[in-house]
Amino acid sequence: MLLKSLSRTSAVLSTIVFTSAGLYAGAAPAKASFHVSGSYFEGCSCGGPCPCTLTGPNMSCEGVGFYMIKSGTFMGKDLSGVKTAYAVGVGKWTKVYIDAPASKQAAAAGFMKAMLAAFGPMESSRAAKVTMTGSKGKYMGTVDGGKVMKITTVAVLGGDGKTPLTYSNINDPVTPIVMQGKTVAGSYSDGKHTFTLAGSNAYFNDHVHSSGKL
Repeated sequence: MLLKSLSRTSAVLSTIVFTSAGLYAGAAPAKASFHVSGSYFEGCSCGGPCPCTLTGPNMSCEGVGFYMIKSGTFMGKDLSGVKTAYAVGVGKWTKVYIDAPASKQAAAAGFMKAMLAAFGPMESSRAAKVTMTGSKGKYMGTVDGGKVMKITTVAVLGGDGKTPLTYSNINDPVTPIVMQGKTVAGSYSDGKHTFTLAGSNAYFNDHVHSSGKL
C-alpha cells in the first residue's frame, strides 16, 4: 500500500511539474516575421567599436539611430516608406519616433519595439518629423528639426584606406552587417533624458536587406 501511495504521489508531482513547465514555456511571446530593405545609421556614447551590437550590452551606453525603410513588412503589415528614429539608454529605456502615414504608425511602432527589445523597455512611441540624409557613413539625422535629436557621422576606413571597417554575422537580425563610423556631434533631449555625443562610436549600413523573426 505504501509503495502504491508513493507511486501515486510521484505521478501527481510529475504532472504538476510538467504542467507548470508547459505554462512557463507557453508564456514566451511568439516572434513575428519581418522583411526590410533600406538604410540605417546610429551613434552612441561608447568608444568605437561599441560592444552592444557586437558582443553584448554596455549598460552605460546612450545613443540614437535612424532607419529609412524603402520596402518592408512586419506581421504582414506594410512598412514601405517609413522613416524612424530612436533613442536608448541601454538596459533602462527606449523612445521611438515615426515619420509615416497614420495607417502605418502601429506597424512601425511594433517593429521598432521588437527590434529594440534587448535594449530596454519602450517608454513611448510617437509621430515626428524624421530626416535622414547622406550615404557611405557620412550622415545627418534630425527629429523635429533638431529640437529633439540631431547627429552627424563619418565613416572609419579600413586598411585599404578606401572602404569602411565592416562587421558581419553579428547578433542583430535586422542589421547583421554593419560598417564602422564615428559620431562627429550629436545631441538628444526629450523629457528627463538628455545627452550629447562627440567623437564616439557610430555604425551604418547603406544597403540593409534582411528578413527573419523578432
